[in-house]
Amino acid sequence: MAVLTINPDVENYVHEIDWKAGQADFEAMREQIVSLFEDSQLVILKNHPITVDTDLLGSFEVPNIKRYRELSYKQLLFPKLWKARDRGVMFGTFGLDVAKYLRVRAEVLRVNRELLRLLGIIFPSYRVEREQYSWRFLSTDYSVHPLHLDAFGSDEDRHYVRFFINLDRAPRVWRVSHRLDEMMRRHYQERSWGSYADMPANQFCDIVNDCFRENPDVPCHEVSFEQGDLWLLDTRTIPHGVLAGNRMVATHFWVDPQSMTNPAKRLDARIAALHARLGGTAQAAE
Repeated sequence: MAVLTINPDVENYVHEIDWKAGQADFEAMREQIVSLFEDSQLVILKNHPITVDTDLLGSFEVPNIKRYRELSYKQLLFPKLWKARDRGVMFGTFGLDVAKYLRVRAEVLRVNRELLRLLGIIFPSYRVEREQYSWRFLSTDYSVHPLHLDAFGSDEDRHYVRFFINLDRAPRVWRVSHRLDEMMRRHYQERSWGSYADMPANQFCDIVNDCFRENPDVPCHEVSFEQGDLWLLDTRTIPHGVLAGNRMVATHFWVDPQSMTNPAKRLDARIAALHARLGGTAQAAE
């Protein structure tokens, strides 16, 4: 079970929901999760339905090379052995033990399917336009993954869902701080962010990241996720950094924003509304 250390200087937007206990009134629990998620909260799902063979996934070592830190599911499932990068990670990890690789491959496929299925259960209206899964088997720390908002550089108006599962025996320790909305309210005028009112929302997130790059000691909550813990959030609206962690899987689901329960809460509309309210020239998206 995740261990939380709440900083009183940061709004508490971390919520634990017991999936098993919620089955008594599943629809009410599901609606609560959706509401919290679309309100840009961090949801920890206790007793979730996904099982993972952590013994199998902890039984091999990936070569400790930076370019192998985050492996997409396609590299694991469909390695292009004529490419040095894919060949290096496959042979460096499994050698000639094809049977071991095939067991790992089957488990990765199964967990990917279960994560996509869970998204469909929690968010039945969401239309997934693209999916990706990132499997991480090397250690991560704050020098590798400092506090930041994800900023994907795209100008697309898309909703975004991420699930995370800690696969490792050691906790995965996150720091999370003031959310995007609060950062805009605090720094909008002093940093003249109104000049970015026409910038695509995904790109604007990286403008906000300047605050964290310049002041890495901002107040934070600390969350220690134990092995098997699952949590979900939109990482473009909640700044997060990894203090410690090893093996994990993270999803990347691109979702049609019009399929949200409340499309007005999508990132583009949220940032446009804040620009309009705080003095920018953009008008809130309809």
